[in-house]
Order: sequence, then structure tokens, then C-alpha cells
Amino acid sequence: MADRTTGTAPRPAAPHGPEPTPDSATGMPPARARDIERWSTAAALLGLALVALGFFIDRRQAAFSYLAAFAYWLSLALGTLIFLMIHHAINSSWFVVLRRPAEAAAAMIPLLALLSLPLLFGVDALYPWAAPAASLPAELREAIATKRPYLNVPFFLVRAAAYFATWTVVAVLLRRWSLRQAAGNGVALARRQRTLAAGALPPVAFALTFAAFDWLMSLQPTWFSTVFGVYYFAGGAVGGLALLAVIAFLLHRAGPAADILTTSHYHALGKLLFTMLVFWGYIGFVQLLLIWIANVPTETTWFAARIGGGWTAVGALLVVGHFFIPFFALLSRPLKRRPAALAAISAWLLAMHYVDAYWLVLPALHPSALRPHWIDAAAFIGIGGAVVAYGTRLLAAAPLLPRGDPRLERSLRFTTT
Repeated sequence: MADRTTGTAPRPAAPHGPEPTPDSATGMPPARARDIERWSTAAALLGLALVALGFFIDRRQAAFSYLAAFAYWLSLALGTLIFLMIHHAINSSWFVVLRRPAEAAAAMIPLLALLSLPLLFGVDALYPWAAPAASLPAELREAIATKRPYLNVPFFLVRAAAYFATWTVVAVLLRRWSLRQAAGNGVALARRQRTLAAGALPPVAFALTFAAFDWLMSLQPTWFSTVFGVYYFAGGAVGGLALLAVIAFLLHRAGPAADILTTSHYHALGKLLFTMLVFWGYIGFVQLLLIWIANVPTETTWFAARIGGGWTAVGALLVVGHFFIPFFALLSRPLKRRPAALAAISAWLLAMHYVDAYWLVLPALHPSALRPHWIDAAAFIGIGGAVVAYGTRLLAAAPLLPRGDPRLERSLRFTTT
């Protein structure tokens, strides 16, 4: 029977090496996990301490730097969560051996909810609609007044809590039920995961879309784009798949996944990464094209600040570095079947995705020129260190294979040409 996500039939035996069994792999090696967790925790504490100092030195810069880093790391968790849900909803088998890293990445969402709290101290510094009305120009004050029923601080906080609650419930339940499969009732728990994933996809997607509107688009409240949430999702999807490719390679090189992940798994992951990269490029281009053709001043100002002045080079870097370079690299079939090569291009995409998040946020603070700041690096390291430390702990605490899942044997034997 063909795998539902690729249309290829599994072979009767594993294509490389001895046939792995569900008990042949445990989580990340404890010693390596402790080292990663220790260094990541130290980086997180240092970075967050510097961010706290930055709030005292330059509150607006610290708030914008923190938002850019937060939007980046959150998009990775959300992109991975949505692909995990799609995997359950369509009942695919090839992705099962990659599920533990995906579950760990999605389980970062409760931590990221906690890490969003510093943004509360910068709401009025980030968003013109949250600042005192008397401090705003008359034209901007009038434009914001029509949006006050939606753009006000209490409702903004309620919506943020609802978004995180939605994402957290789904991510936690999917991982919890997956871990319980090893104790029995694997088929019933797989059915339960599939039902939750299929039913929760619309609310999770809507929450992501409106979160992008609230946290990123409303930085310039006179501008709007109905496709902006899709653009943020597409970037997160590319980043989430790239993150999975990097984690898979690191686990492969460290030993636990060496007899589990085959070139076929990497090939399938690479093809999916290529697809989402094209989707990201398409959404970004169409959004720019339609707004530019309409030439409505209230709509073009957002792009004018991001493709002109000192931000021209950043926009060009996104076109070349985030799209064309990985596009032509991922066209190569041999590259997608080489774990190290796929991990290298994925690491490049993760770097480019941060450039994209930075490009979405910082022009609202510095519209005329690119002005890198040390708080940018502190925020990225602070949030990233916390995410890596917690994710490593989750990976080390669980078996690498989801034992008891009825699709596991098919996943272990998955092959594609």
C-alpha cells in the first residue's frame, strides 16, 4: 500500500543496514544532552539578562529586538506543530520516525508563552495604538480611532492568552498521547491523535493568522494585508521543516537515529521543505505584486519602508538567500538524499528565516536605515537558549521511536525513489 504523502510503496525490508526495531533507539545520549542543556541554559540566562538591561537603556529598541527574536522562535514551534497535525490528520507513515523531534519542537509553545511576558512591558513602545492618543499625530490618531474596538490593550492580551491556550492544548495532548502509546492501546491513541489533529487544524491556523495580525501587522496599524498571516505561516513552515532536518541529522550523527533514518526519510523531508519554500516565495511575491499594482498609499507604505533606503540590501538578501539559493540547491535529488547536505541548506534557511523575521519587525522602528543593535543578538540568544535547553530535555526524556504506533513498522521500512 502506498504512503499517503508520497505515493510510494514501502519495500519489504529496510534499505540500509540491519532492520531497526522499536526498542533499538532511545532518546538523546544523556551525557550529550546534559552538556547541551547546560550550555544552552547559560546562554539563555546571559541573553535574557542583557535584554533586561536593554529595557532600562533603550526601551523601544529592546522591545522591538525582543519581538523579532520571539516571532522567529515561535514561528518554528508553530510551523512544526502544524506539520505534526497534518501528519496525524492524513495518517501518513513516513513521518512517524521523525515525530519525536517534531513533538519536542511543538512542546516549546508553553515555554514561549512564558517568554512572551517581557513584551507586556513594551506594548506601548511597540504599538502606536497602545500609546497615549495625545502623543500621536492627528492623522494617525484618527485612523486608529476606527479600530479601537479591536486594537486595545485589554482585548489584545485576552486574544494572546487564547492563542497560546489553543496551541498549548493541542501540542501537549498530541505529545502526551504519543508517549502513552508505548504502554498499550496504540491504535486507539493513534485514532485519538488523528481526530484531535484534524479537528484542531482550523482553530490553530486561525489563531496563528490573528496572532500575526496582532503582534506583527499592527506595528503599523494603518497598513493591512489579508494574506499577511499566511506569509508568516509559510515562513514558519519552512523554518520548522528546516529545524527538523537539522535535528534529524544531529541525532543521526550522534548515534540514536543512525539505524532508523534512511536516505528515503531525508529525501521526503527535503521534498516537503522544497514545496514549502516555493509556497513562501509565491505568497511573498503575490502580496507585494497586488499591493504595488493597486498603489494605494496606505498599503504601499509598509513595503516602501522595507525595499527602500537602508533596507534594500536586506530585501535583496531575502530574495537571493531565502529563496533562490535554497531553491536551486533543493532541486538536486542527490542533495536531498545526503543528510549532511540537507542539514547544511536547512541551517542556512534557519538563518535566512531570522533575517525575514527581523525584516518584518525592525523597519517599524528604523524605517530609514538598517541599524543592528547588540540587543538583537541578546534577545535571539536569550530566547533561543531557553528553547534549545528545554527541547533537549524533552528529547532526552523520551524514546526516540513512538513505540506502539500502528504505523511505525511501515515508517521504518519506508522508501522512495
